Amino acid sequence: MRYSIGEVLNEKQCYDYLSKTLHPDGLHCPNGHFLPPDQAPHDRHRDPLFDYRCQMCGKVFNIFTDTIWSGSRYSCITIVLILRGIVQGVPTMHLAEELGIDRTHLLKIRHKIQKWAEEHLPRSPLPDTKTEADEMYQNSGEKGDKHDDIDNPPRHRANKKKGIGTMKNDRPPILGVVGRASRKIRLTVCDNTQQATIQPQVEDNTEQKTILYTDESSAYVHVAETGRKHAAVCRSKGEWARDDDGDGIREVHCNTLEGIWTGLRNFLRPFRGVHKKYLPQYTAMFEWTHNLKRVIPEFLRCLMIHTCTFKPT
Repeated sequence: MRYSIGEVLNEKQCYDYLSKTLHPDGLHCPNGHFLPPDQAPHDRHRDPLFDYRCQMCGKVFNIFTDTIWSGSRYSCITIVLILRGIVQGVPTMHLAEELGIDRTHLLKIRHKIQKWAEEHLPRSPLPDTKTEADEMYQNSGEKGDKHDDIDNPPRHRANKKKGIGTMKNDRPPILGVVGRASRKIRLTVCDNTQQATIQPQVEDNTEQKTILYTDESSAYVHVAETGRKHAAVCRSKGEWARDDDGDGIREVHCNTLEGIWTGLRNFLRPFRGVHKKYLPQYTAMFEWTHNLKRVIPEFLRCLMIHTCTFKPT
């Protein structure tokens, strides 16, 4: 059911919210000259979105200059609701119909915003002394692409190809690493689950001091050679958790990630299929939502300003 809340929002309040988010230190021109508080607007026809002319370099600018919304004709209300919908994982068709805008154009904006979200992801190693690693296979073909070649037919829904998933057979694996203390995650869409693919990602996402818990996959057999401690459960034998240190707590398991995989699948499901080319973007949005829990201005700036740098607190 569509329920647009744009009619009950205030344009000036949305403008102030976006202005404060994009320019926490104050509005300035593209050359960095700050706007004097008493300067009159250069153009008022899109009130409250005023254009200003810099008194030092002559550049005309507004709050959206050098952002993803530069040149956009969307109202501030629409922009706020687009950001809200993308962050919450609202499908593009649903969001476009609710806001009364073109779906194709909105999809291009979504992919650009999500691409920047992917590029701005913090990639520092998780500081946890205990971490888990596991893979999930996600059905993801080439949604929207024409398949005129009879040897390359379009993928039907519910891909049930046997064997281990790969990017080539439209079941790309997603490697997940989670810290048991911080609960932060690192997700990576991979071409395959071979040791040469998985282990470098595990090394990048964990500290050498960590104890890594995994399943019996051969991708992790050489992790201990990197200085990390490694313990694995053997799921093929029906083992899901094990107590190695005899304290009565079954610490060897990947159950934390199993719960996260449920959350990721639920996040992706409303889109009714995601092109594997864009799967890393959607996965990145889920990683942001899992790690942050609540939207903060620094995160929104990363989505709207390509040169912005996210500094986790």
